[in-house]
Amino acid sequence: MSHLDISSAWLTSAKLARKANFTHQAFNAVLHASQLGDESATIEHSKLLWREGQHRKAIRSLEGAIAANVFRSHNYIHSEESVAPTDASKSSQQNLLTARAHLLLAKWMDRAGQSQSDWVIRQYRLAVSCYSRWEKGHYYLGKHYNKLLESEKAKPPAKQAQTYITGETAKLVIENYLRSMSVGAKYIYQTLPRVLTLWLELGSEAEQPLDPIYGNDEDFRSHTTAQRRKMLTAIHTQLKKYTDKLPAFVFYTALSQIVARICHSNNTVYAHLTDIIAKVVSQHPQQALWTLLAVVKSSSRERAQRGHTCMSKLMEYAKRARSDSLDLRALIAQSQKLSEQLLHVCECTIQGKPTNVSITKDLGFNHKSAPCKIVIPLESTMTAVLPTVTDNVKMRAHKAFSKDIITISSFLDDVLVLNSLQRPRRISIRGSDGNVYALLCKPKDDLRKDQRLMEFNAMINRSLKKDAESSKRRLYIKTYAVTPLNEECGLIEWVDNLKTLRDILLNAYRQKNVPINYSEIRTLLNEACSDESKTPIFTDKVLSKFPPAFHEWFVEMFPDPSAWFAARLRYTRSCAVMSVVGHVLGLGDRHGENILFEEGNGGTFHVDFNCLFDKGLTFEKPELVPFRLTHNMVDAFGAYGYDGPFRKSSELTLGILRAHDDTLMTILETFLYDPTTDFIGKKKRSGVSVVPQTPEGVLENVRNKVRGLLPGESVPLSVEGYVQELIRQATDPWRLANMYIGWCAFF
Repeated sequence: MSHLDISSAWLTSAKLARKANFTHQAFNAVLHASQLGDESATIEHSKLLWREGQHRKAIRSLEGAIAANVFRSHNYIHSEESVAPTDASKSSQQNLLTARAHLLLAKWMDRAGQSQSDWVIRQYRLAVSCYSRWEKGHYYLGKHYNKLLESEKAKPPAKQAQTYITGETAKLVIENYLRSMSVGAKYIYQTLPRVLTLWLELGSEAEQPLDPIYGNDEDFRSHTTAQRRKMLTAIHTQLKKYTDKLPAFVFYTALSQIVARICHSNNTVYAHLTDIIAKVVSQHPQQALWTLLAVVKSSSRERAQRGHTCMSKLMEYAKRARSDSLDLRALIAQSQKLSEQLLHVCECTIQGKPTNVSITKDLGFNHKSAPCKIVIPLESTMTAVLPTVTDNVKMRAHKAFSKDIITISSFLDDVLVLNSLQRPRRISIRGSDGNVYALLCKPKDDLRKDQRLMEFNAMINRSLKKDAESSKRRLYIKTYAVTPLNEECGLIEWVDNLKTLRDILLNAYRQKNVPINYSEIRTLLNEACSDESKTPIFTDKVLSKFPPAFHEWFVEMFPDPSAWFAARLRYTRSCAVMSVVGHVLGLGDRHGENILFEEGNGGTFHVDFNCLFDKGLTFEKPELVPFRLTHNMVDAFGAYGYDGPFRKSSELTLGILRAHDDTLMTILETFLYDPTTDFIGKKKRSGVSVVPQTPEGVLENVRNKVRGLLPGESVPLSVEGYVQELIRQATDPWRLANMYIGWCAFF
């Protein structure tokens, strides 16, 4: 083995140690690499200096390395057995290392704010020109343009740059993001939503006359409008090129967002949207058809009509497709029949209050719609697997879905009817693999909000997995597949072995012979919240009747001490993650039926995401707590209460949300500007000034929470300080006494 191979191994160790926060080991490994005469250890050394907070020194060290051109590649092995790398591959690796150094310098200069924007852009462009087939280079150049775009947007109209008003900056962001998507999939969840938002926004603006806030100079107005149209045409040329070039799974990751904007006012934009949809559905029909079927069945005539246009375009694709592939026309016809039958099952009224009914006799389901080659809508079958290697050739050849997909074989006759208000029903499907899968058919409920929130939670899960500290603690949010059938009905993946908090506690108090007299509790609560001085009525007369009992469920479910400890820890951590994420999104209505626990491992599981963006503050009895942290929940955390793993996990989660706030905002933005889903909702009480009424207001509110700004404050709190304040509010007896009785603050 040569010295270069050994130093390469040392540098890999240094990188892993740095990412795991073992700075001492990382410095030691870099020293070993330097002693072997490897000058490119300078890059790793600079990164460690930056990590230690010595920013100026890190930048100087890196500039010196670039000036001396000390980069050598470590991506190939010099051993007797290995084939000697070709000159082309050597120079390619060489260029990648140089590009990495230039990009790192550009990022640091950008972050340190020590250089003018033009210089930073030049430096980013230098990194891209050194190695153009590198996703990260294009992504960061686009990200810098996006930063410029955001700062221009915040300025008053009179001071905004011409490049921003005409859409040129947006065009630069889109172009660089598209280039990054063509050579890798690492940043796809950050780039694609942003490309869609900027493109569709510019598409709408180019159609309309210029906003009066830009003055009434006719020459300026006509010039700007003409420029906007020119930019849009240039973007469309790029989009056309990349729609043909990029594999379909790239657009599949944002299919629900693309389909949501199908009624765009600009016809050219609409034509491009249908092209993208047709491409995705024709390449991945068994998964993507579910999204399109919901549009065809839309209650809005225009949406349904445009959905049918997409279907016709698909049929044309099917004619041109090779005959050996799946018969697309037959699949579309079959899926449409199935969609109609499932809608019928959702909407069919059930007489009386039976718990079990027959799918054919009582719900009028026609078994002829199965078998069907469309997949069963589960999280495992509907999620595209992205390639890990960033290589153009491999990107195109990548298979995003497994070959052994589980399709619908038949429907079982027995249907379980749940006793909640809308009478949702659980149906069972036998898959092509012989197993039985359950789905919940939900009537009179727009599931598109839930679907979008699952996408959002999946993004947070990806961030939690990447972070060393949170992945060590296995922090996660439990997600499941949500498939809307139209605006009022949909399917939810059924997750077995869950128990609601309410059931667990009612059962525990029944065994302890603790009576629950709601009318007496209501009287006491009304008295307690009439004045803050009367809060002791809640703590002494209400809470004292319900001693903590939730911890007993863990002892009962997990008799083995190590399993009990693991389950309690998992409950504490998963509860912390969802509490912080729920607070940031303004998620309310967390009563005992909406928080469930996994009987297999104790993990927390949340359902029903209708009450979003602080809608709870507009209720008759406003929800004053940021999340549910009642005495039972705190007691089940163990001897530490909320001061142990709960606090630590909450701080880690909020820290990660802060670190990724730009990605977070991009995804939220696509949701909020979605014309099909009313995320903000009609507010019942207009007197509540804290609750934002516009998408911009909602985004600002979420951003403030992530940054640690309390309402009415101008100085943000640290992560630790903000978490402390949230815990204080969530456990404040006065706030708990003010919750409506159905929320059961005494449980």
